[in-house]
Amino acid sequence: MKAVPKILLLISIFSALFYGCAITRTPGLFTGYSRLNVSDKENIVFLNKDSNICNLNDHNKIFAVTGKQLRACLKNNDTSIVYIWAPDCHSQSCILVSACQQYCSSKNYKLYVVAEYYSIKKMQLQNVSDFPMLIANQRYYKIEFVDKLYKHFSNDLADGEILKNENLGYRFFFFKGDRFIKGKSDLFEN
Repeated sequence: MKAVPKILLLISIFSALFYGCAITRTPGLFTGYSRLNVSDKENIVFLNKDSNICNLNDHNKIFAVTGKQLRACLKNNDTSIVYIWAPDCHSQSCILVSACQQYCSSKNYKLYVVAEYYSIKKMQLQNVSDFPMLIANQRYYKIEFVDKLYKHFSNDLADGEILKNENLGYRFFFFKGDRFIKGKSDLFEN
């Protein structure tokens, strides 16, 4: 190989590594907490793992909780839906929180919205369900990587029963009391 193509190859490899590292710091892959400014961080309340979250009512805050804390609230309801909401998702499985709340109200289901990652302005706009918006507590789990964080959160939510991989891709999780019933990609499909 000639010297010029080797240099181009090295530059290409370096560029791919550099851009790959830059991309992985984006919200959606990581929680994005470290990228929030000070005033945005003031909107997040990291609750102690032993705190009862069932009576939260401040819709001006986002509450960082564990799956166990949320499961404790599910016990109080006949049927609940946990919506894993992604602020920047544009697929048909990602619906407005208001539409999800309307669906749940019509069925007499309790709705809990858990954001996948931080996007404060979008979270504030969508914090319209009957219960304030939640997010998995990355400090408790000591994980910033969203996929891994939600596997741990979901495992706690399902009471130690690791959800099957096909359920981990769902956005809507149905519970009867605190017992997991099913997951769905599209809330409105039968």
